[in-house]
Amino acid sequence: MIKRFLGGEMKKAARFGLPMAGAMLFLGMATSPAQAASYSASCSTTGATGSAAISGWEWGQAGIPDVTLKVKDTLADGHHVRVRLYVVYADETYYFPWRENYDGNGATKTWDTYVSGPGNIFDAGVQVARYEGNDQLNYCTQRINL
Repeated sequence: MIKRFLGGEMKKAARFGLPMAGAMLFLGMATSPAQAASYSASCSTTGATGSAAISGWEWGQAGIPDVTLKVKDTLADGHHVRVRLYVVYADETYYFPWRENYDGNGATKTWDTYVSGPGNIFDAGVQVARYEGNDQLNYCTQRINL
């Protein structure tokens, strides 16, 4: 079993085995190895808008030291909204647990966190959703251009 951390929340996932990262071609890196860059993405769906911003990460690192997740409820409908980060390793995509905002229309919640994982991260993204209880009503997904 491998362990992944998002802001101190430990999650276990089955290990599928990570192939050597040297075989992967990483495109779109905008910084030199000596300087970590910042990246962000956002998306909106009916009743919710959210974003993820990452910084302090550079290619070849297994974790992301600084992650900020935000979600805003944009509709007075009695539903709550959620946001989560996902990361892509060489052989799997891992979705972290949802962060929830029950504060109602117009309310924004922000979480500062980090990612610690088992292998090199090749991609990441954000998902934003509107929920009724545990039933997902609608969602959006946006890739962070790393």
